[in-house]
Amino acid sequence: MMKKIWYLFLIISFFSCKEENKQQSPQATSSIALEAPLVLTPGKDTIKLPVVVSSSEVENPKVIQIPIKDGGFYTKKKKDGTEIKIDLKKAITAALDTLTPQGIAHFTNFTTNDGLALDGITCSTLDKTGNLWFGTWGGGVSRYDGKTFTNYTKAQGFANNSVWSITEDKTGNLWFGTDGGGVSRYDGKAFTNYTTAQGLANNVVRSITEDKTGNLWFGTDGGGISRYNGKTFTNYTTAQGLANNIISSVIEDKTGNLWFGTDGGGVSRYDGKTFTNYTTAQGLANNSLLSIKEDKIGNLWFGTNGGGVSRYDGKTFVNYTIAQGLANNSILSITEDKTGNLWFGTWGGGVSRLALSGVEGYDGKNVYELYDCSRSRK
Repeated sequence: MMKKIWYLFLIISFFSCKEENKQQSPQATSSIALEAPLVLTPGKDTIKLPVVVSSSEVENPKVIQIPIKDGGFYTKKKKDGTEIKIDLKKAITAALDTLTPQGIAHFTNFTTNDGLALDGITCSTLDKTGNLWFGTWGGGVSRYDGKTFTNYTKAQGFANNSVWSITEDKTGNLWFGTDGGGVSRYDGKAFTNYTTAQGLANNVVRSITEDKTGNLWFGTDGGGISRYNGKTFTNYTTAQGLANNIISSVIEDKTGNLWFGTDGGGVSRYDGKTFTNYTTAQGLANNSLLSIKEDKIGNLWFGTNGGGVSRYDGKTFVNYTIAQGLANNSILSITEDKTGNLWFGTWGGGVSRLALSGVEGYDGKNVYELYDCSRSRK
């Protein structure tokens, strides 16, 4: 009897949602009474100055040359201070057999059977030389040159085998944010690993971006934001005005402002001097952020965890949810195509495309990343 009632509830809910999709328009917040955003200046307003850690004051980062043959080892400190030995091995390279296209249309699928390090992909990016890099959750990182996969793990000096984020800097170095190992920098020959021992705010790095002046910004899980200028880490937390110390996404907008999406505190804008914090009190759809993207005309899009997506034009928030046709209200990734369509990767609802005519949904599985995995949306 209870099963029948449950199924009846689902059917009613389904058709109710479909009817709402037809009737409801996205909600603009300009017509709602809202609070002014909170503006805080480090060093003023009883806000502390950021913590600055110079490379001359801490131990040097660990540099591990990628071995060309098995042999040798390096040591790594655990949280309790004890050291563990990690044996070095040459990188595994797997050449692909002649592939037969699979699935619908022109999809070709790559798995561990083809040389990929692991089938659970958390992030990806395309480097300047045309290589594709895939961060995995437990298998390290895979590089694909169009013919072969080359896999890097702790056995080649990689900081941690679970990867949150990847970005390439202006000089061609690749930076990998890991889950507990800090950040790995790859220059084509060696991995250089940075942790809290070198001044990084936290060893779980969920997002990375490089600003116009070449500073790298690392969004951490609990330590706030670290800015690295090549010599010094400068760390910003709620003590300096940041909305929350768990940073899921970072971007720099066209005018040079940094935007930090947080888990529970909304979004912080940093103009180089002050933090301005936006939450649901200013019209943001949800205070838990998963992704940020700036579109071609300067609108900012905030993908939230459960609240859908918010568009911000500098004055007004407009919010889109399943009521307007969005596939799912948790938005893991956002990108814009050449024609100006916005694509939203969702948790469990597949992909939604926002065209001029509205939101179109595509059924499928969870979509973590569209185009790149820096969690910085340039």
